Amino acid sequence: MVAHDTDRVVAKLFSLGPRLPAFMGRFPDASILYMARDPIDIIPSGMSLVTGVLDRAFGFWSLPPDVQRRYLDRLYAAFVELLRRFYLDWDSGAIPHDRVYIVRYDRMMADFETVMDELLAHIGHPPDEALLQTIAKRGEKQRAYKSGHKYDLEKFGLDAEQIRSDCAFFYDAFLPELPAASHPPGCPPAGASR
Repeated sequence: MVAHDTDRVVAKLFSLGPRLPAFMGRFPDASILYMARDPIDIIPSGMSLVTGVLDRAFGFWSLPPDVQRRYLDRLYAAFVELLRRFYLDWDSGAIPHDRVYIVRYDRMMADFETVMDELLAHIGHPPDEALLQTIAKRGEKQRAYKSGHKYDLEKFGLDAEQIRSDCAFFYDAFLPELPAASHPPGCPPAGASR
């Protein structure tokens, strides 16, 4: 705050999602930006990050296959649970909707300028001309961006249809245009079978 001569704090906290009701109670002036991205992309990405750290530290990929499998199953269930907790708090009203802006990753990449207009309105920050020019330049880059990351679902024992099924509640609530597996309505139980 001192370095940037501002009274606004911006923090990227992926672990905040399941704790939002308590956080928002403690910081009643906070505005939240929640990134909603296809679980087929975020879950293997997160698992790759975690297992990469564990492999460098402990040789994870050298462990016996049954130990790897047990850990990967638990890690997968934890990532689904992070999505589920945010969804349940959102759906129940435990998170005030007027204080949270859902940033859809697909929209951000395709229509960055509109998303930024909405986001700036949400946080109450009128843009100046310099910011508008920066947003326009970034929008062009976003539309041209092609990710080089390709995750092998099988490496983690995952299957796209299973992820769609286990995360159907998230697709229904936040990503309705993306294909979710056929499923009964509602939120599947924690630790859905894989």
